[in-house]
Amino acid sequence: MTEQLPNFSRLACLLADASRARMLCALMDNNRLTASELARVAGLSAQSASNHLAKLTHCRVVAFDKVGRNRYYRLYNALIAQAIESMMVATYADDDFQQRLKPSGFKKICYARTCYDHVAGHIGVAIYEHLLQTNMLVVTDGHLSVTPKGRDWFATQLGIDIDNMHGGSRRELAISCMDWSEQRYHLSGELGTRLFAALLEKRFLIKAHEPRVLLVTPTGKAFLQQTLGINSFID
Repeated sequence: MTEQLPNFSRLACLLADASRARMLCALMDNNRLTASELARVAGLSAQSASNHLAKLTHCRVVAFDKVGRNRYYRLYNALIAQAIESMMVATYADDDFQQRLKPSGFKKICYARTCYDHVAGHIGVAIYEHLLQTNMLVVTDGHLSVTPKGRDWFATQLGIDIDNMHGGSRRELAISCMDWSEQRYHLSGELGTRLFAALLEKRFLIKAHEPRVLLVTPTGKAFLQQTLGINSFID
């Protein structure tokens, strides 16, 4: 019977190594980094980082794009990002444990960050909950969907035409993704990706120098206040 079940032990072993975990976390904002950059993040020698990346590439945890003589590494796909995020959720599920693990300076990444290709942290959760409270998103039998009111809001406020989205993506339109720092849901799926892209394009959010951290601009604060009723901001 057990032979018929998916064998995730190999993936679990790869993710269990602390150095590899640091490299993978650095790729969680859907960017592309060289082996040298990942070696610095993980505190490894170039040779050691190369060995780790070879294992991750072989097992399809990461992939790379070759540009000239350089290889730019990225997570293999959104499913790998989801697996990493789920482990973070489990790590921080206990409130006491969560507080003990949070180092100083954690405030920014907990407030607004990337979760691969969508918005997470306090801001991501606040957006998701407002969309639910105002009946722009609804959950029916565990399935998240966009209402006609929501489709109109996304089109008029952010220029996202849900009805004419590309059908090539295998991802669901809207997914509730558990947030590891808030322990509540934020918006994922194809719509979460489009929402994040629109917020970046309009410069309501910008990427900070720190990995994964997002900053809310003054125009972003005005947009979030006026259209989503979000008023809790940090400097």
